[in-house]
Amino acid sequence: MVKNFNEYIKILEEKINKANTIAIASHMNPDGDNLGSKLCLYKLFKNLNKEVYVIENDQVPTAEKFLPGVEHLVDSDTLEDKKIDLMIVTDCGDIERIGRAESIFKKADFTVNIDHHETNVEFADLNLVDMKAPAVCEFLYLILKQMNFSIDKDMATCLYTGISTDTGSFKYDSIRPLTFEVAIELLKIGIDINKITVNLYQRRSKEKTELLIRALNNISYYENNKIGLVSINEKDIFETGARKSDSDGIVEFVRDIDGIELSIFLNEKKDYYKLSTRSKTYVDCTKIAKVFGGGGHIRAAGATLYKKDYPNLCDAINRIIDLSSNEIWYGWNFIN
Repeated sequence: MVKNFNEYIKILEEKINKANTIAIASHMNPDGDNLGSKLCLYKLFKNLNKEVYVIENDQVPTAEKFLPGVEHLVDSDTLEDKKIDLMIVTDCGDIERIGRAESIFKKADFTVNIDHHETNVEFADLNLVDMKAPAVCEFLYLILKQMNFSIDKDMATCLYTGISTDTGSFKYDSIRPLTFEVAIELLKIGIDINKITVNLYQRRSKEKTELLIRALNNISYYENNKIGLVSINEKDIFETGARKSDSDGIVEFVRDIDGIELSIFLNEKKDYYKLSTRSKTYVDCTKIAKVFGGGGHIRAAGATLYKKDYPNLCDAINRIIDLSSNEIWYGWNFIN
C-alpha cells in the first residue's frame, strides 16, 4: 500500500469536496483500465453534482464502447478556456503520456496522480501510486471505499472492466488475494458479468481478425523460438479496414504461443514505431522499454522508437532483439 495512504486520502477527499470543476485524463491509446478508472470517477463526481469532464483525445476501442458514460468523453481542446479546480490523471506513469491533455493539467489548480506502474515518476501535486496493484481500478476501489463513497452499478462495471482487462481476465501473476476480494464486492453490487465478458472478449470484428492474420503472417522467431516478433504498419490498417485500436491484443496472441517467453509487437507510424512487449515467466519487460524511454510492468511494457534514431524497420528490430536476447538468456540462466 502507498506510504502515508491515510494522510493522502484525507487530502484527496478535501480537494474533491472543495472542487467545483474537475477534469479526468489518462494515457493515450486507451484500454480497459484507462477508461474504466476515468469513467468510474466521472460517475462518482456526477453523483456528487460536480461539473466534470473526462478527456479522451484518442479512439476508444470497440470492446470498451459499452462502458457507462463513454458517450460523455471530450477532447482536451474543448477545455482550453475552462478553469479546472482539480485534475485527476489515472493509470499513467508520466505526464507526457497524456498527450495534448498536458496543457489542461498544467493549468489546473490542483493535480492528482492515481496509478500502479512501477515506472511512475510522481508528476502531480498529490501522488497515489500502488505498484503492487495489478490494475489501477483495483486501487481506485480501495481509495473510494476509504473515503466512504458509495459505488453504484455503473461505477462497479467500470472498475470490474479495468481489473479484468489489466489482469488478462485474472490470469496474470500480478494478481493477489485482494484482487479477487475486490472482484467479489463488485459482483455483489449487481454488475452484468455476461455483458462485460461478451463485450471485452467475444466481439472481435472481421477487420480486427484480418489485421491479426496479416500480422501473424510476418511473425519471426529468435533465440530458439523463445522470442516472437510481429509488426504492422499504416498500410495494413488501411487495407484491412481496421481501426487503430484493432491492433490491441496482437502482442498477447503471440505471447500465448507455446514456447514463447517474450512477445514483441511493433506498430509502424509515419515518424515512429510503437513498441509493445509481453512476457510469460521471467523476462522483465520494463528493462527493454526503459532503454527507449518507456515503461510499464514486469510482464507488460511499451515505448516509442523514433525514426530519426532508427530510420528503417530493420534498424529498430535489430536493436530490440539485441536487448531482448540479453534478457532472455540472463533470465534463463538465473532460473536454471
